[in-house]
Amino acid sequence: MVEVELVESLARTTCGIALLFFVFIAIFSRSEKAEQLVQRLLSVVCFSSAVLLGWLALVGGEFYGSSALPPVLAFACVIVGLGAGLNIRGTNISQGMNPHEIMRMIREEE
Repeated sequence: MVEVELVESLARTTCGIALLFFVFIAIFSRSEKAEQLVQRLLSVVCFSSAVLLGWLALVGGEFYGSSALPPVLAFACVIVGLGAGLNIRGTNISQGMNPHEIMRMIREEE
């Protein structure tokens, strides 16, 4: 059987990598190919983190001193992993007017 400490350190590592990808994804958005690559990597890393956190919960390990945290974080990783696969660049998902469009309309009317 794999040691609990190894699973804990792997879970911490993959969660840290996922956090870095999530924080710095705006840097990669300058290139469409790079952004798609980072989105796919973020999905893979998040799903890996979810599996490791689920495994950690099953073997009775702790994540930063809490045994209740791994299942919750595993669920959050799945949600972020699914969201990372959505490419909504340039899509108006609010279906409403934003301040930039309002100002543009005011300038066009003048």
